[in-house]
Amino acid sequence: MTTMTVKSLLDTAKGVQWLQGRGWVYQLLIDFLENPPSLSQIALWQRQAAMREELALTEGGRRLQEHWGKLEPCELSDECRMETKEYERLFTGPDALLPCVCESVYRTTDQGSGHRCLQQIREAYAGCGIVFNKLQSEKDDHLTIELEFIAVAGEHMDDAQGLPECQLMWLDTQIDFLEKHLLQWTPRLSNELTSLARTPLYREIGHIVSEFIPYDLQMLRLLREELAG
Repeated sequence: MTTMTVKSLLDTAKGVQWLQGRGWVYQLLIDFLENPPSLSQIALWQRQAAMREELALTEGGRRLQEHWGKLEPCELSDECRMETKEYERLFTGPDALLPCVCESVYRTTDQGSGHRCLQQIREAYAGCGIVFNKLQSEKDDHLTIELEFIAVAGEHMDDAQGLPECQLMWLDTQIDFLEKHLLQWTPRLSNELTSLARTPLYREIGHIVSEFIPYDLQMLRLLREELAG
């Protein structure tokens, strides 16, 4: 990935693309990791990917964009069935290969440390006043909930334009959570996902997770230095 200087971050097409599109990338990950993909969902994201450039922020995203770009409308039903079966094979089936994509599972070795990990995450959420609408009773340390936390904090940061202290607070919130939580366990998860996935969508989802999260942290750090300078 291209590294930019602090001075040029907000003045470059790459910087603007990242800032405007990071929430879109997180939503892509949430949508396809939260539930099995539906036909309407795949069709919507295929159209979005054709019109937007944010997927090009990662190599995995570019490959997924190319794959979706080759699909004809008549092929989407078969694509959906294939990816739905893959989701079940990976995450929800009776012999699921990745049945629990939760931070405490990847970072702790006993019940006590798992509870402490969950408590730290819940304190981070509560400290920001962010509450989630959990349709599937997801655990607080589930990957999609942690990704949603970053996405929502990013929206608050964007809404704080013109309020430097508030904007820096939301920046620090994201940096801290990425450093202390997501980056502590998603590299292992993404390696497992990319090695186990057999279909284009979930193989590239694994690559996007491994590429975008550290890239997002790098860009947030640069943005903080620029705004605080």
